[in-house]
Order: sequence, then C-alpha cells, then structure tokens
Amino acid sequence: MGSAFGDVAEQTSRVLVVDTHTHVISDDLEKYPLQVADYPGVEWVYEAPVTAEELLAEMAAAGVDRAVLVQALGGYGTDNSYVVHARSAYPGSFSAVAIVDDASELDALAAAGVGGVRFYAIGGGGPLHDEGTWDAVRKLRLRVSAATMPVYLPALGEALAAHPDVILSLDHCGFAPESIGDYAHLGNLYLKVTPHVLDAGDPAVMLERLAEQFGLNRLMWGSDYSQTHDRPYQELADQARAACAGMTQSEQAQFLGGTALALWPELG
Repeated sequence: MGSAFGDVAEQTSRVLVVDTHTHVISDDLEKYPLQVADYPGVEWVYEAPVTAEELLAEMAAAGVDRAVLVQALGGYGTDNSYVVHARSAYPGSFSAVAIVDDASELDALAAAGVGGVRFYAIGGGGPLHDEGTWDAVRKLRLRVSAATMPVYLPALGEALAAHPDVILSLDHCGFAPESIGDYAHLGNLYLKVTPHVLDAGDPAVMLERLAEQFGLNRLMWGSDYSQTHDRPYQELADQARAACAGMTQSEQAQFLGGTALALWPELG
C-alpha cells in the first residue's frame, strides 16, 4: 500500500535504516508497571503503546532495520527495566538509552547492555551540570542523548563546549530547527531529525538546511514512535526517505543509517 510520499521506499531499498528515537511500553503491567509522569503529553502511554515485538513488526513492514530504544520517562520514569529487557531479548535489532537518577546506576546498566544515557533536561538543569554524570559517561564510553527546550540551548552549548570528548545527540533538534545552526560549531553535537523537525516545513528543505550547517555525518533520523502516533509508522519512515530522496544514495545512506551506526556500532 502506498503512502503520501509515493514510492520513495523503493528508491532507498538498499540502504540500512536505523530509527534512533523510539519508545516502547510493555503489555505486562505486572512485571513492568507503569509510572506515568504528571505532565502534559504523556497520553500516548495509554493511547498508543507499542511493545518491543510490535515495534519490530512495524519496522519490518516499513523497511527499518534497527532502532534505538529511548527510555520512556513519561511511562516508566527512571525504571529502565523494560528497555534493558528488550535490548537483551533482541540485541541484533535494538540498542537502548536509559535515564538515571544518579550516575552510580550507569555501571550496572552498561553491564546489562545499555549503550547510552539520556539527559532529560527539559528544565535546563539535571545532568547537564553534573560532573559525576559526565565522568561516568566518559569512563563507560556511553553515548548521550539529550532532551531540552530552546530556552535552555545556551546551557547545553556551554556543557558541550566544556566536554568536547563526549558526543551528544540532541532529541528533535532541541525543538529549534530554525536556530539550532547557531550551535553547529560544536563538533560533538549531533542532531536527531524527527517528525517535530520535518513537520516544521518542507522535509527536504529542512534537511538540506541542517545538512549545510552540520553535515550529514552529524544528522540522523528518528521517528519518536509511538509518542508520535498521529500517523502510521510506515508514514514516519517514508517521511524520512522523502526528505533525503533528492540526495545521492551515499548521502541517503548517511542520514538514514550511517550516522546512527557511527554512534551505535553495536547495531551494525
């Protein structure tokens, strides 16, 4: 069945595709009880949860090969049990990013196969200013993802400048795709280009602008599924393919999977 983007999936059929931003929720509520956060936007946990197995099925149908499971703070808080389980159950398909209350938790999570930690800095603080967390990330060679809002990007920029040896991928381009280019000089800043970004204008134009600022080797696609669930997963994947359809095949490969594999080599 076709999508709004036509046959773009066929144009990139030989490209390995990695979805760098997904969220999963178990259907076993006794083993993995929900800890739903008290803030706007968590309704998806009830409206559109997907298990690891359901995500794998959606990925297979959409031609997506690998995914990074990002801890669903809205659904589980800092209880990373389910993403750890999913990563362990399907190590050839998933990597995982945890959220922790204290950096001391990272040793056990890394030993369990978690490859990254998420700095949830929507309020601008938290681990961005915690040297213990930066030190643990460096020691364990973990990858960092960060969620923050535009008003706190200067604080993020200062933290990245102070830790140039740590690579950080910014969720949803910091919700500031029009101004995130101000931080392109930070060589350790990578961007997750998600529907929040591609929906802000013509997807191809948005991606081209970001590529001119950062280079495709610092851009990677993420679906934000199933927190983003206003359309089928297939359409989210097709939007990414459409955004880079005018590029060369090597450029498409970089955006759809190459950058992600550089950060998450265990998915190769």
